Amino acid sequence: MRFSSLSILYSKKEIIFILIFFSFLGLVYTFYHKFRPDMRIISLVQSTSILLAYCPLMLGFSYLGATANQPFVDSFLASIDSFFAIYTPSIVFWFKNNERWQTVFSFIYNTYGFQFPFIIIYFSYRREIIPLQRFLMQFMIATPMTILLSIFYPAAGPYVWYGYTPSIELANALKHLLQLRHYFVDISTIDGIITIPSFHSVMALIFIYTFRHQRRIIFIPMLILNILMIFSCLPIGEHYFADILAAIPVFLLTLGIESFIFKAVKNPK
Repeated sequence: MRFSSLSILYSKKEIIFILIFFSFLGLVYTFYHKFRPDMRIISLVQSTSILLAYCPLMLGFSYLGATANQPFVDSFLASIDSFFAIYTPSIVFWFKNNERWQTVFSFIYNTYGFQFPFIIIYFSYRREIIPLQRFLMQFMIATPMTILLSIFYPAAGPYVWYGYTPSIELANALKHLLQLRHYFVDISTIDGIITIPSFHSVMALIFIYTFRHQRRIIFIPMLILNILMIFSCLPIGEHYFADILAAIPVFLLTLGIESFIFKAVKNPK
């Protein structure tokens, strides 16, 4: 499909599958809500539907945003790392030479995707709907904010700047990013093209914040896991240390906006 100067590649089969899937999910929710309204199941289906619908929308937004072709800021990010005496290749090569630790931190990095369903299931089962809704709102605020920053301050990544060999996944992401900068938008593939700020780090902070009032037996493992996930952004070689630092103001601004919205909805004038 051509739209102005953009060439958009998409899969008709995937689009049809998505439409059928969400239609089925909507029917399940409608009938269940009408005939057997268990708030735990309703919350589970609602939250899952919101998450699954929002993610592709934001993914498309990030792809289209990359076509803005703003200049890369890798030199600036590398200078910030240098100021903090952090040299990313040293960390990457150490973990490559210690495969067990690399496997461990690669696994920890990938727990990002599994924490979303855990949060939805956990809070739905406990009937804690408000914390779950606030988590989803924080996610929905943090995502476009992160994408906007990446649009105005894109980066190729430390593996490009320092010239070391990336993993297959990172190489594919870079290839996708360069295609986008040449106005070729492939929405049939999923790649993480955002470097700054680290969205893994933003969400790790939100995950920790979400569980702050839960029992220690739940909160402490989530705290440790997500601190390690933030650190894991460096061994995999996708992020500068500056990317992690940039996640902090995004997280704080997200909390501020979400808190304002929550108070406005809770106590309307």
